[in-house]
Amino acid sequence: MEAELARDPLPIIDPRHWQDKPVPPRKWIVQDLIPDGVVTNLSGDGGTGKTLTAIQLMTAMALGLPWYGKPVQQGPALLYTAEDDAEELHRRFAAVTASSGHRLADLAGVQIIPMAGLDATLATGNDLGGISMSAQFAKLSKIVADTKPKLVAIDPAADVYAGDEIKRVQVRQFVQKLAKLALDNECAVLLLSHPSLSGMMTGRGTSGSTAWSNSVRSRLYLQADADDPDRRVLKVMKANYGAVGEEIALRWNDGAFVLDQGGDGAGASLSQRAADDVFLTTFIKLNAQGQTFSHKACATYAPKKISEHPDSKGYNAKAMAAAMQRLLDAGVLKIETAGPPSKKRSVLALAPSN
Repeated sequence: MEAELARDPLPIIDPRHWQDKPVPPRKWIVQDLIPDGVVTNLSGDGGTGKTLTAIQLMTAMALGLPWYGKPVQQGPALLYTAEDDAEELHRRFAAVTASSGHRLADLAGVQIIPMAGLDATLATGNDLGGISMSAQFAKLSKIVADTKPKLVAIDPAADVYAGDEIKRVQVRQFVQKLAKLALDNECAVLLLSHPSLSGMMTGRGTSGSTAWSNSVRSRLYLQADADDPDRRVLKVMKANYGAVGEEIALRWNDGAFVLDQGGDGAGASLSQRAADDVFLTTFIKLNAQGQTFSHKACATYAPKKISEHPDSKGYNAKAMAAAMQRLLDAGVLKIETAGPPSKKRSVLALAPSN
């Protein structure tokens, strides 16, 4: 017994050793919503778009864009999903990247493990009343250890957890295994789940044992709007490291969710401002080199030329055209006439006040 105790001692910390040492800052995958290094649960009624929100988060992390108006930690992300096959995932990722003016080729660091039609089970109940982790969990753990994603999204709990969802001990053990996966690999785990009927009726998004909610450090609920099929509300139901009660109004638009203008117009423009900044910064840089551009589709069409520049951050010509129009509407850019009287032409220019 003494030898066993010596081999595996419990960790002991004397907090006095922390005196005069800087307090480590809280790390987030999504500021105030998804903390780093722990498990977050995202629940939602069937068909509300949980998988889509996870795909948009992974895309935002790859591209360094905000997620529903919130800053994200840029980095690689992995999706382990039992719901959609490869073709459906292709369609979804293509729609999401196109909605932000980018290409699939820009998604560096994104990995997808499509388990639809396969055995996606990560944990099963055992004869001792606990759970046993599967060979698939061991394979997933190795991939995470080898590739070091900053986010691991697992979709959905019902297809990966084969234990008893109302047995507190089993549920807690499963979430603890996911938490250890996050801790060992310095990443966050986002577990997607379906709420029970009572969870939907109460608007709390809970399911089965209370251990599902109690064991995770953050819990989000994506709720449909009964009066508007295109509207969703992302609610913060639990936040160990932040405030509970925040709601983000979303609207489905052309294959992706965007911030509902009725809920947060300022936040809704964050992704647009990112594109505007890229257009304006690159435009000013090239203008300083003596290059001139047109607002019309021609050989010097500004959106096309800027989208082809190394500083474009992957934005395509369509996204840059929208950015150009917003900058014109805001009076940041203007169209002026240049050239000799015999060969006048319209060129895009920076407005004097800018």
